[in-house]
Amino acid sequence: MNHPLRLAENPGLAPYDVSSYRGNRGKNFYDLDKVLQRMVERYSADYEPAHKRALALHLQGYGHIVGGILDELTEASHKEGKYGEIVKYDRAGNRIDLVVYSPEQKLSRKISYEYGIVNLDFHDEWKFPFTDLHRYSLAYLANQNGEGGMTCPLAMTEGMINVLKAIGTEEQKKKYLPLVAGKDSPSHFMAGQYVTERVGGSNVGANRTVATKGENGKWILNGEKWFCSNPGDLWVTTAKIEGTDTVGLFLVPRIKDNGELNGHHILRKKDIIGSKGKLTVEVVYEDVEAEALGRPAHGIANLIRYVIRTSRVHVAVAAAGMSRRAFMEALEYSRFRMAYGKKIKDFPAYSRELAELRILYAIQVLLIFRGIDWSGKGVLAEQLTTPLMKYKTSSLSSQITHRAIMALGGSGIIGDYTCLPRLHNDCIINETWEGTHLIITDHALGAMNRAKIRDSFILEVGKNFEEAEKYGELKSVAELGKTLLSRWAKDLEEKPREWKETYRVDLSDLAFGALGLSEFLEQAVHDRKEGNRSSLFDSFAKGFAGYLYRTLPEAKGDYETMKLEQEEITKIVEW
Repeated sequence: MNHPLRLAENPGLAPYDVSSYRGNRGKNFYDLDKVLQRMVERYSADYEPAHKRALALHLQGYGHIVGGILDELTEASHKEGKYGEIVKYDRAGNRIDLVVYSPEQKLSRKISYEYGIVNLDFHDEWKFPFTDLHRYSLAYLANQNGEGGMTCPLAMTEGMINVLKAIGTEEQKKKYLPLVAGKDSPSHFMAGQYVTERVGGSNVGANRTVATKGENGKWILNGEKWFCSNPGDLWVTTAKIEGTDTVGLFLVPRIKDNGELNGHHILRKKDIIGSKGKLTVEVVYEDVEAEALGRPAHGIANLIRYVIRTSRVHVAVAAAGMSRRAFMEALEYSRFRMAYGKKIKDFPAYSRELAELRILYAIQVLLIFRGIDWSGKGVLAEQLTTPLMKYKTSSLSSQITHRAIMALGGSGIIGDYTCLPRLHNDCIINETWEGTHLIITDHALGAMNRAKIRDSFILEVGKNFEEAEKYGELKSVAELGKTLLSRWAKDLEEKPREWKETYRVDLSDLAFGALGLSEFLEQAVHDRKEGNRSSLFDSFAKGFAGYLYRTLPEAKGDYETMKLEQEEITKIVEW
């Protein structure tokens, strides 16, 4: 029988260069990630051998899940009709204010929760400490599928676990930790944060929700919350103690002890640009029953110390993970796509773009784990690098995902062809989370202005430049780094307060430039101390210096001296 359209004979429908292109699905995202493997190897060097092996195997297992079933479920749950919905009433007309997610989204959360990526220390079979190196490596891998409706809830659940462990009463720990962290809990990352109000935004002190002392140690909250991320079983919130300007931190369960719905009304879900797999809603409090978390007078301090700080680290980790995936997609596509008789990865301009994308996501990963290490050791410089990295990683990730979209051309903007449009939108959301750039750089400036923190930063960064200068091939990059660090320190010492407040973003960019060069050089020197005559990180450092010459006004010098040779570019891209 003749086919009316003669499709079999149509030359335009014959197989072509990307006919067999499937992206990165089915790959083990840990096995592919040499940068993460290096961090795990370096920062677990003093672990017991059995712990080190177990850590690597656990990460490898999750890398397989992330690249396989979780990649599929994330894509499936990010379709029209699959996003969460608010169910106001049950069949009998009782108000339930329940968020209902698609089966794909629920399964995605369940798999990661039960794998222990936030609560492995609650798994009886895990016999070792659940270190920050381990937990943030898992979070970084998870974010290689984008926010996915899961990693924002993951961050907030970890914040909930941290604050309960740190300042929760014994009764609160006994009651709520099994819910948010217990191995067999049905609540899979269903801990939220309800802080922002229309009137206050990031200015929490201007918020108007009021807490009144109730009976049996309870508090009664009345007011509204404008951004309620991940409405679920349990959340942290803020409110002013009645008759005062003191902001307290409170714990709110969705269901009261007597089994009734707590007095909150979900008004609507937000129509936000990204992170659509989990809901963000608006809520009105009407006699909400709450419990104080810590001393009410310390509400804002405890919120920042235990909850917001955790979230800021997760913002940086998320940015790095999504940047890594953007690079993976641009690289994989270039191995298939042909133009003018050769694969596009073989064009010098394209390979140079790939090399810079790898350099820019690599520095995020390296500095995140450096900050985690500093935090564990009590290095004061970490108090600057945490807000600094929140700002720089989140802004860089939006640039990287955008550049990766452009690298794929028309294919890059098609949501059912690549994950890049979804990742890019998630990155934009990530930039606003826990403080916009002007707010977070103000926090960074506050750390810069504290002499002990500034001195610690100068010491940690400067000693890497001193070490690197001993090697001739690293000297020029080290000199650039010393110049940037010196300029930054001089501005902080000599410029008036008004100038520093006006140019706090520029000061943050300058600090990041020096910090990034220092880290790449430290990696290069480390390889030499391990017995290698040279290091791939020589090229990473030079490539990052070239990037700074183009993007940082204070980086003065000859760009051509930092221009990577094609052989170096190839090694960076294929590493």
